[in-house]
Amino acid sequence: MGETLPVAVRATVVTRKRRSLILGRRYYSYDVRFKDGEIHQDVNLDAVLQGARFPADYRAVKHGAMAVAGDGAPGEWVDYPYGRPLRD
Repeated sequence: MGETLPVAVRATVVTRKRRSLILGRRYYSYDVRFKDGEIHQDVNLDAVLQGARFPADYRAVKHGAMAVAGDGAPGEWVDYPYGRPLRD
């Protein structure tokens, strides 16, 4: 992944069942798309977006992707660094 930052991020809601609870807890899986069209699936978003160096960008993109996340299916792509939905 190197120093290049992605141009788009999408989130997917993943539910995992826990033995002690009837309802599962919601987790998010993130995919990123780079300028050359390459897509990396199920990545650590903080590491890819360099959250320590760019905390405002990281937060905006993460919350934007979570807002349009698909429940079980991939959600919409959001742009980096603003977190606005992309209409492909």
